Parts: sequence; C-alpha cells; structure tokens
Amino acid sequence: MLAKDGIDSSRKTTVQAHPTAFIIVASLLLVALVATIVAVPVVRSRNVVFYVNRKPVIEEHVSAMIVDLPFDETSDHYNTRVDLGDPSDPKTQYLAAGLKTEAIQRLIVMRAQSDEALRQGIIVSPSAIDAAVEAYVKDHSSSDDTSETERLRSPAMRSYIQLWATSKAYEETLTKDTTVSSAEVREYFATWGWNYTDAAGRQLTFEQTSAKLAKDALANKKFQLILENRAQLLKKESSLVNGDTRYKQFMRWWDIMFDIQIPDSFETLKVDAGS
Repeated sequence: MLAKDGIDSSRKTTVQAHPTAFIIVASLLLVALVATIVAVPVVRSRNVVFYVNRKPVIEEHVSAMIVDLPFDETSDHYNTRVDLGDPSDPKTQYLAAGLKTEAIQRLIVMRAQSDEALRQGIIVSPSAIDAAVEAYVKDHSSSDDTSETERLRSPAMRSYIQLWATSKAYEETLTKDTTVSSAEVREYFATWGWNYTDAAGRQLTFEQTSAKLAKDALANKKFQLILENRAQLLKKESSLVNGDTRYKQFMRWWDIMFDIQIPDSFETLKVDAGS
C-alpha cells in the first residue's frame, strides 16, 4: 500500500527498524566490551596478594613462605609450628598473623635482593635452579604424592624457589669478605661465654674455646649484616608496595552492593616496614 508521499508504508517500517536494531546490537557489544575490560584485570589479579613496584606477588608464594619460615634459622619464627596449634586458640592466631607478616616482608626483601643481584651480576644458573627445585620437592613431598610433586615443579613454585636461591647467593656475596678482629672475638665471648661449657657443665675459658669462638663470632657478624641489609631493603621497598588489587576492590564492591560478608584478606594490605 502506498502512503500519501508515494512510499510503500511496510517498506518504510522496515527501513526504520534497521537503525533501531543496529543501536541495540551496538549497545550490547559496548556493554560486553566494557564488561570484558573490567573483568580481565579482576580475574588476572584474583591470586595476587600485593604488588611490589607493579610486579605481582601471588598467594602461592605467600603460602609457601609461611610453610618455610619455621625451618629457616634466620627467621623470627624459627621452630614456630603454627600448623600444629589449635586454630581457635588466640595464641595460635597471634603467631599465625605474625608469621604471615614476616612472610610478606621476606618476599618483599627477596624481590629487592633479586633486583640487586641482577645489578651486581650475581646470577644463579638454570642448572643450579633445577637442583634447588629437586631438593625442594624432595623436602616438601613424598615420592608417591604425584599431584603435590607436580605443583611444586610448576612455574609459579619454580619462580619462588629461584627467589630463595638468588637471595642466598646475594647474601653470600654480601658477607663473603667479612672478618672479625681479636677484639670482636673477646667482645663476643664476654656476651656469650656462658654458653661454652665442658661435658661436666663447667664454663670454658677464652683460651680453651678460642677457635670455636672465632668461628661463631664471624657467623654472628655475618648474620647481623644480613639482618641489617634486609631491614634496609624492606624500608626502601615498602614505599613501592601496593596492597590493593582489582579483585579485592571488586569483592569489596560486591559486599557493599549485596551485603555479602567477605574475609579480611580482601582489605587493602598494609605492610609493616619495621623500625
């Protein structure tokens, strides 16, 4: 049927519908694009605990460090087996919080040590890293636990083990030229001499234990140098830490919108740089 203007009215309706359909499709595509732009960084940061100089530190590294620190003689939580305690006990909860704090601090320090090692030309060879991975797997899993063995050999855990290996190489280089004077050995004996006794429990004289004293005094001096260096790096790097992620932000928004309780781990991480 022709309209007054001579145009078929059914055709005119079809022509008008095309722009409307185009707008709807374009709007849907735009919404999908925006959703993708928002979703990608959210999903990518799901396992990120924090960033150091924009580099992500993942949950798997923090969890592994929490497991390893009680077996590290340089740790404040050496021999502190939180995993054997009662999770509902306030003392266990306090120790667990302290252990996690130290784990985060150590990872920050190790990242800084890795950067320093690279600048100083300290390189751990791929074969040395391979050996470190195999040693770690042997210490942390049984031969029949194939799933755990595969996890420990994953790229994420390999990068974690590489951090340990690089940190060790860096600290060995840091202290390799350290020496102690006779005065420092005597000063060490004045502080720790009570700990040197014979089989009957009698305290030894300086002369009786001078060789061991010199060795222990040197080890103690190296240890203090390492602790001082770690403290300096932590203080320096703490300003480069971003304790928030897109995923944490999304979960907090989800809580606000739908009143769904979320764990404290989704709050912005605050890093204690120490004194």
